[in-house]
Amino acid sequence: MKVTLVQKRGKVEDRDFRNQLETAIRNTIGNLSATATFSSYTKEGWVTLSVTGEDAEIVTELLSQTFGTISEDASKGELHGNYRGIVEEISTAGLGVDIGTERPRSTLVNVKLSSLQAQLADVQKISTRRIGDCYCILPQTPVSVRVTHSSPSEIEGWLADSQVSQFSRWITGGLERIQVFNCLPTHMDFAIRKTQLERDIIATEQLSLTVQSMACKVGTNAIGLIPRIGSVLRKSQLVPFIPRRIQEECRTWQTNDV
Repeated sequence: MKVTLVQKRGKVEDRDFRNQLETAIRNTIGNLSATATFSSYTKEGWVTLSVTGEDAEIVTELLSQTFGTISEDASKGELHGNYRGIVEEISTAGLGVDIGTERPRSTLVNVKLSSLQAQLADVQKISTRRIGDCYCILPQTPVSVRVTHSSPSEIEGWLADSQVSQFSRWITGGLERIQVFNCLPTHMDFAIRKTQLERDIIATEQLSLTVQSMACKVGTNAIGLIPRIGSVLRKSQLVPFIPRRIQEECRTWQTNDV
């Protein structure tokens, strides 16, 4: 069977990306009686795998939980369902999130600015660009959305509760972060060792195969670390996620906020 993952290569070298993908798939499958191999990229750049074997259905479910999977046909979508996707467009009107819908035509989920303001800015009249800068929502950012309206010509949605909860966890935790785009986990780990920042970066989080998040230790300034890590990750984009700035400019988050 064919399975399409919520993963895109971005600007990462194809050989490096596919090697990382193969490693991640092996770790996901473990000792199950099935194989999952790279098949192709869709016309929009999503990764398609071929899954075979006795445990193919189990492996498909594990792949969905780990990477997210997509249905290319809009008619198979679920109203009020939650979907993992990637930000493709940022405009004055809001976000355009690609969840893989390619039939009957390629359609992005439109997350309106008013929705972003309600969820991330306490309904303040803040621009999409400013919200994106504060929350590090850039093109190629992995996000989860909830579809609220669907028609053959348009899909609308809000950020999913799980996405808002992730922001809440990061902000109320108080640690500054460095979000790294077009970077594989192996490249990130190498950069941390190369720059001898093991004591300053206390945790890492894989948002997708090519987008990583580094949590700085208490009191460490993310902006100050970016030049050092960036000197190694020259092909990657590094941006600071600063909870204090978000709380001052967008929304005062509490520990029980969702």
